[in-house]
Amino acid sequence: MMGPGRKFWNKFTRLAIIIAISLVIAVFTANLNKAYIESKVRLVKIVVAAEHIKPYTELTKENLTYREVVEAEVPGDAIKDLDAFLAEGSVYAGELGFVKGYPVKESLTNCGVDSALGAALTLKEGKSYLGISTDQVRAQFVTPGTRVDAYCYIEQQGLYGMPSVVTKAEEPLLANLYVHSVKGKNNEEITEKSEDALPAVVVVETESTEQTGKLIYYQMMGEIFLVPTGADPEKYLHSNAF
Repeated sequence: MMGPGRKFWNKFTRLAIIIAISLVIAVFTANLNKAYIESKVRLVKIVVAAEHIKPYTELTKENLTYREVVEAEVPGDAIKDLDAFLAEGSVYAGELGFVKGYPVKESLTNCGVDSALGAALTLKEGKSYLGISTDQVRAQFVTPGTRVDAYCYIEQQGLYGMPSVVTKAEEPLLANLYVHSVKGKNNEEITEKSEDALPAVVVVETESTEQTGKLIYYQMMGEIFLVPTGADPEKYLHSNAF
């Protein structure tokens, strides 16, 4: 005797199920093909080089522009918002540069400090880095990212001369120096986490050739003491980004 299940499962129900499965597969395939075709023709706006950009050149609104490209050809790390990209701080082309019209990829850019040319790449006209000879006493609590005032101690000049100290009151260019790095006697980097490492050189960022010259002059005239007056966390974080 045939059960109810066997009565239901016959050639007509089998045919209906096969047709239903075929329809599902057909719809899925059609949607997949549609999405694939759309990705081949849909245009999206990305940032590209507006001109041939040489390696290690700063990227700006002048040498970058937008261009519409087929979505399927957009690199995974393409830049779609130029303002947001530049708002993070100065950005430079990598060692390859960019060809005009080529998509600008984040992986081919850097913030300057981590480039092959190092922090010198980020310096603007007139600015420079200057090493100031120091020791543990003359650079207490001086770490990268801090702001310092320089005090120059000049020993007695001649038989009747008196020792003197030159401060920012007499020489405003000695004030508010940004500490780029602190190095030991073997040129190793020293931070607040360094253990048993004695500072030998403090590298400061100068804002003009006049300021650089004054610091060199006072360093040769006497001993420079660096006194922390604050910190510049925003500048420090950007310098150590990427």
